[in-house]
Amino acid sequence: MSKKTKVKTPSSGVAAPATLATVSTALERPAALGGTRLRDMRSAVTRVADLLGNEPAAIALDMEAIRAALAAISPLAAGMTAKRFANIKSDFVAAVKASGVRPIFIPVKKSLSPEWEDLFKRLSGRRAHIGLSRLGRHASAKGIGPKDVNDAVITGFILEVRQGSLHRNPNALYRLVTLIWNEAATDPSLGLQLVTVPSFRGPPKRLDWALLRPEFKEDADEYLSWCSGADPFAADARSKALAPRTLELARDQIHAAVSALTCSGIDPNTVRSLADLVTVDNFKRILRWRVEHAGGVKNSFNFYLSRMLVRLAREWVEVDAVTLTELKRLASKLPAPKRELTPKNKATLRQFNDPQALRRLQRLPERLWKEVRNEQKPSFRTLAKAQAALGIGIVTYMPIRPENLWALAFDTHLFIRSGVGTTSTLELPSSEVKNENEVAFDIPPHLVKMLIEYRDRVAPKIIGQRPIRLFVRVDGRPKSQAMVAHLVKSYAWRRAGIALTPHQYRHLNAKIILDAEPGAHVTVKDLLGHKSLKTTLIYTGMDRRRAGLHQQTLIQRAVADPITSRKRPKPSSAPTPKGD
Repeated sequence: MSKKTKVKTPSSGVAAPATLATVSTALERPAALGGTRLRDMRSAVTRVADLLGNEPAAIALDMEAIRAALAAISPLAAGMTAKRFANIKSDFVAAVKASGVRPIFIPVKKSLSPEWEDLFKRLSGRRAHIGLSRLGRHASAKGIGPKDVNDAVITGFILEVRQGSLHRNPNALYRLVTLIWNEAATDPSLGLQLVTVPSFRGPPKRLDWALLRPEFKEDADEYLSWCSGADPFAADARSKALAPRTLELARDQIHAAVSALTCSGIDPNTVRSLADLVTVDNFKRILRWRVEHAGGVKNSFNFYLSRMLVRLAREWVEVDAVTLTELKRLASKLPAPKRELTPKNKATLRQFNDPQALRRLQRLPERLWKEVRNEQKPSFRTLAKAQAALGIGIVTYMPIRPENLWALAFDTHLFIRSGVGTTSTLELPSSEVKNENEVAFDIPPHLVKMLIEYRDRVAPKIIGQRPIRLFVRVDGRPKSQAMVAHLVKSYAWRRAGIALTPHQYRHLNAKIILDAEPGAHVTVKDLLGHKSLKTTLIYTGMDRRRAGLHQQTLIQRAVADPITSRKRPKPSSAPTPKGD
């Protein structure tokens, strides 16, 4: 028999891209590392691959991409402490450096140079000391003094952070360091150079409102005032005033329409009134530009924008019948979006396919409250933690809208009773609710206790008086809606590993009910305060999924049932009676 010869594949001369498997292989070669340290590094590489959900050989050694992917992972959701997560990232960076696969600089934690030590002695406040310490150690290692720090030095520092660490947000660090540095540089006695503060915002998507002609802005203001029913007794008053949120949306839609028109090639100086938005040619331009920039896919904003412009043409501009018919025809080219949860909301709810996620969220308010009680020196951080606990607890059990959560006030919306057997309630009048449907909930007893303790003891220690509003600053002024939303969202993420906005608690509550009672859309409608069942039917996709799950269960039961074989009956032992 003839020997089989191996056919050598000609090398292309291009090195294969480095992966996490490359790092693991490189760590196998003899090195001066101790056994325990080497084991920790190998484990970190494997653990990072597990967290990223792929095999080590399939993950490119791209530190920036790996950093971004790890930043989106909650250690709690991954079943580990924040400290363990930080150790894995640190060991992973050390493994990459030790492997030699890619040059990487990890600054040694050495003492500051004498020049930097002198600077820090002259700086006042923790903000400067903490914010510039990393830069100071970097510069000390490079032999760069404080007076030599310029844009190039800052850029080099951030580059090493990106390439030599898994910092969660290098862009935020870049801005923070430059801002703090410039604050210090305002003191001429320090002799420091000002540096450029970077901006990572993308180009504006809308035309600057200030660039529009005054008569256009005046016309828009008059239209929105008319829509608000400012003068219900006027001869031309609108038959039904628009709600405040609808007015905000209409203003945003007008801004979007005029921006699209100018982006399509129309000079903004030629747009003198709202009538210029609803000529047939300009209407086409607006819709065509919006559709192209949405990638040609169905878009709810574009659909309702076209309807708003048709309404504006009919009731304000009062175009002729032929033009109105043509505008309606063009608007009909945009199909109505399907009533269903957005992909983002569906992804959010998938977190709760793991029962542990809901348990962590449900237990979070009481865990935070225990920490609030144990604070020896209450501060603004204690106040924020207490408010986060209450906010999460309220929207978990009483899924009100974010704008109503932010505005909650004692004895106006929160009626607290402390006696045995009494009922405390959360009530929202119809005038304060988006769809003008009155809202009322009985407050769970454990939340009642927290609210009483917050109102009577926790908040007064920090702000000096009993609060009227639930969410207040240290000086007693109400917090903004954005601040309240950030509190609820950030604490749920950091302390429970749950990514959830205040509004998405409404979707979560719908899921909980429909999981327990498939098809109970009327119950969901009543809980969420929907005016129409059509709004609630966005959750029908959940029922289709449950139907599929039920069908799978039926199949598994049918397969698991033992097949009983039919046995021929045994002949009777009794004598057969003889015939006559």
